[in-house]
Amino acid sequence: MSGPGPGTGQPHEAVVEALPQEWIRVTVGDRSFELAAACPHRKGRLVHGFVNTRTLRITCPLHRSSFDLATGLPRSGPSCGPVPTRPCAQPDGGRGEPE
Repeated sequence: MSGPGPGTGQPHEAVVEALPQEWIRVTVGDRSFELAAACPHRKGRLVHGFVNTRTLRITCPLHRSSFDLATGLPRSGPSCGPVPTRPCAQPDGGRGEPE
């Protein structure tokens, strides 16, 4: 999931992590996004999707539908609508858990 190389001004890597209750967090540089874990088209697991760090899109591994990370709106491929998004939790999970 590597992005553009040094000197491009773009993030180098995206990190995709599974969260509880069927959500994922995608972190690109210092920006994080939370989306539903399943593609609305055929329920492909977006945790295994490809993240384009330049366009901030995630592509479903099943049928190549791509979605905007910030809005969840479909950008290409077959889709049955947007991927639900939500505001990101705080680094400790937003639950006041001790570090």
